[in-house]
Amino acid sequence: MSRASTPRAVLFDLDGVLAHSEEAWFRTLEAAGLRFRGRAVTRGEFAPTFGQSSAENCRVFGFGCSPAELDAFFVETFPRFASEARTEPAAPAVLDALGARGVLRAVVTNAMRPIAEAALAAGGLTPRLEYVACAGGALRAKPSPDLLVHALEALGVPAASAWMVGDSRFDREAAAAAGVYFVGLRMPGDVRLERLQALPALLG
Repeated sequence: MSRASTPRAVLFDLDGVLAHSEEAWFRTLEAAGLRFRGRAVTRGEFAPTFGQSSAENCRVFGFGCSPAELDAFFVETFPRFASEARTEPAAPAVLDALGARGVLRAVVTNAMRPIAEAALAAGGLTPRLEYVACAGGALRAKPSPDLLVHALEALGVPAASAWMVGDSRFDREAAAAAGVYFVGLRMPGDVRLERLQALPALLG
């Protein structure tokens, strides 16, 4: 994907990029396994699937429920383990640096809106973002490009003038489908970044 020399907007995945809630999500999926298939989801099952959609969770783990029922379970159960989640320490300064350069900032996440908004508010990140796009309704979860396309439309920025920062194949595939330059955080992308705090230096 060609690189915009200085992007007009940067889209961020939430989990693993601006926040770290993998352990909280594992505990939540572990409980979902007990509820919907009679045995807990193991760490080995969870690791390669972290960040996938509720529909994929139902399919991959063999849950006897609909994606909507699983979403309702998540909203009910995730708060029990929310104390195990934390904000990425570098996130506030990185978002502030982009804002100072006039770059628009948005989150595109497969997390449900109540969970995403709680995580962003807890870390003081909400006022540092121009937009938050969450999967649900007509917006399909990543790797579909829906969330990225929707966020860019809301921001009024074309795909060729945006970057996406993510840490999973779901993010990379969504960015490719949307025509957005992908910055892989600790993973291959159009460019690879080892630490989030190095992002402002890439702007040029």
